[in-house]
Amino acid sequence: METNKQSSYWIGSVRIGGQAYPRFMGGPLDGFTDAPFRQLVRQFSPQALLYTEMRHVSCVAHDAGGKKSLNFLQQERPLQYQITASSLVDIERAVARILAVGVDGIDLNIACPARNVVKSRSGSAVMADMPLLKEILTVLRDLVKLPLTVKMRAGFKEKNALDVVRLVTDCGVDALAIHPRLQTEGFAGTPDWDLVAAVKKTTPIPVLYSGGIIDFASAQAVYERTGVDGFLIGRGMQGAPWKLAALQAAARGEPYIVSSQTICAVALEHLALMCHYYGDDGLYNFRKFIPFYVKDGDGASALRQRLMVCESVAGVREGLRAFLKEV
Repeated sequence: METNKQSSYWIGSVRIGGQAYPRFMGGPLDGFTDAPFRQLVRQFSPQALLYTEMRHVSCVAHDAGGKKSLNFLQQERPLQYQITASSLVDIERAVARILAVGVDGIDLNIACPARNVVKSRSGSAVMADMPLLKEILTVLRDLVKLPLTVKMRAGFKEKNALDVVRLVTDCGVDALAIHPRLQTEGFAGTPDWDLVAAVKKTTPIPVLYSGGIIDFASAQAVYERTGVDGFLIGRGMQGAPWKLAALQAAARGEPYIVSSQTICAVALEHLALMCHYYGDDGLYNFRKFIPFYVKDGDGASALRQRLMVCESVAGVREGLRAFLKEV
């Protein structure tokens, strides 16, 4: 049975740099939680903190006109802009450009396990270079007067999360998020909840949990074992921009039903937003979302296969409308 303390926790908020946010936040997921998707999330969760996809500081610093790295709308805020770095080069210029556009904070990613990111000595590779991490955080803290956060892992090749957390805290970071697996584990293996609990006891700053939260029950299980302050939802949001709202409703003990009409409207708007944002590549970029919308119905498999190769926006639109209305 849930205690009164637990009940008050779920309806409470987490404070990051003086700002209060609901405990469920939209985490960064490259290729999925882009600007069009965040705009959909905003329709369901106007107050939740969202994270941008990760961008290397050099990409931001040298992006002509900011068309690739800074192309987002102010309606997506509150927004934490996520960067990664492999040296101090370009940090100052990148931060200046980000702040000039308007965000609510900056997040340093030292968690990404992707091979190409690690090869560039950024992402999770930075966890293995504590002197470099200290230099990067010192510079960022001097430049960023908004909330500064860090997303980390259990470690790179070996677990050193507790040492990293002490350094992060000493450098004046406002909050951290931890995915409790090593870089070598990727997104497989058993997450180390005991490590997260130890991290929570090590630092006074808010600790967010990242990795495998797909419903309220999984969030409850993590909280009971770790006592974390909030949750970053990434993969659990794929194709479900209402997920944060559904989790908040469950936390209040309220049902949350997404009608077939809503799903249909969201899918069609998602397609339109992708085409507007990516231009000629919009349909191609939308294809990865089709399996999330076209499922659990007669003919779903055949329709998915057809829509995944359809070259016509109108054809995809009509296929989605007919299937989702029927479902």
